[in-house]
Amino acid sequence: MTVLKGEGKVVILYGTISIPSGPQTHTGYLARPDLTGEWPTILLIPSAWGVTSSVKDVSRRLARQGFAVLVPDLYRGSGPARSADREEAQAVLGDVPDDRALGDLAGIIDFMANPAGTWSSAELGFGILALGTGSRWAAMAAARSDLVSALGLIGPDLRPLVSEGAGEAEPWIAPDTPVLGLSGREDGDASEAMVAVVRQAVPQAEWVIYDGTGADYWDDYLATYDAEVVADTADRLVVFFERHLPAAP
Repeated sequence: MTVLKGEGKVVILYGTISIPSGPQTHTGYLARPDLTGEWPTILLIPSAWGVTSSVKDVSRRLARQGFAVLVPDLYRGSGPARSADREEAQAVLGDVPDDRALGDLAGIIDFMANPAGTWSSAELGFGILALGTGSRWAAMAAARSDLVSALGLIGPDLRPLVSEGAGEAEPWIAPDTPVLGLSGREDGDASEAMVAVVRQAVPQAEWVIYDGTGADYWDDYLATYDAEVVADTADRLVVFFERHLPAAP
């Protein structure tokens, strides 16, 4: 199979994967190059709707550029209906206990970073990419693993990262960890005021704000979808992760 112009650098494999973690077996989605070798790895944490076709599309875009992208189902199969509106989806997300989600992520990271694995170089370091409300768990997971080499945030919900009243961002990531944030100017969950607070607390963070773009702009199921911005976001993420993830041995 050849790679068409504009589709990326490599052909890929993608599909559902079972992830063993102690007594648990998690379900996820993996997109990676269809070539022998270990690949720079990204753990993608979805937004409130979970592992949707749009999330899979983002993972495949990155995989075609030479990354292995693993998307865990932190709902354990009981996520919201795809037709749920934003508030309904976020309410279902709020029912997932933090300790369960973070425990699942810790086990999934151990799976990725197992030196016996044949497709991931995560034992050398890996990236985390979060969409929307997934940013909260991404930040918490990044703070708990010294293998996180870079953190990308697409349309993040910055409200949990900014302390109400004090107007300060919590120290949610190591000061030497590269961070790239991308959000729409019309996204109330990542307002310019919130971005300014996070930038002050995390001075190494790069931030891109797209004019005329709102929340969930990567989701082609929603009216806020913006194909042009999604393409630019993917290009920026490729450059960011190529710069900061360790090369495979």
